[in-house]
Amino acid sequence: MNKLGIVKTAALAALALMVGSAGAQQSGLQSYDVELVIFRNLTGGASAEDWGQESGLTQNSPLGDEESTPGAAVEVPPPPPVATATETFPALPAARIKLSAIADSLRRSRGYQPLAHFGWTQPGFPRTEAHYMSIDSQATPGSGLTGRVALSRGRYLHLTMDLVLEGNGERYVLRQTRRMRSNERHYIDHPKFGVIALVTPAT
Repeated sequence: MNKLGIVKTAALAALALMVGSAGAQQSGLQSYDVELVIFRNLTGGASAEDWGQESGLTQNSPLGDEESTPGAAVEVPPPPPVATATETFPALPAARIKLSAIADSLRRSRGYQPLAHFGWTQPGFPRTEAHYMSIDSQATPGSGLTGRVALSRGRYLHLTMDLVLEGNGERYVLRQTRRMRSNERHYIDHPKFGVIALVTPAT
């Protein structure tokens, strides 16, 4: 084998080692099903407390740092994306969708308008390596909803939302990071639109 062949063989071996290491690291991460219902508040007068009482959801309250109880809201800028701004994850199959009853209830109500209901499965990336997923293609056409969402895991699970709702010459932004308990529905509050989120360990 000539020198060029030796160099190519060594390069391929190194690449295979890198891919194998990345795959091993990836397989060591717990995967999660993430499901979101995003809706517009048509009344402008309902509060998070009202919705939590009516629907039996976990009501999140502002708390402090990483050591605080999960379920807390932390209004901080979203972490910078890694590699690319967005990533695509496998969509949840219909059999694993769990918020359909709530989405239907919102659809029948006069005070709320569903804008998106979707779910996906992803690894629980470390907080320093959070991967964003764009929600633009998941929103109802013409709803004015755009943005991105990232699930990451430190001591607790964290759901980072960077969402924008535009319409009638107005623009509303929901930019928060929430500590999450798995298997519990969480309500993310905003005067004009809100999010109901459920994170479940994938089997």
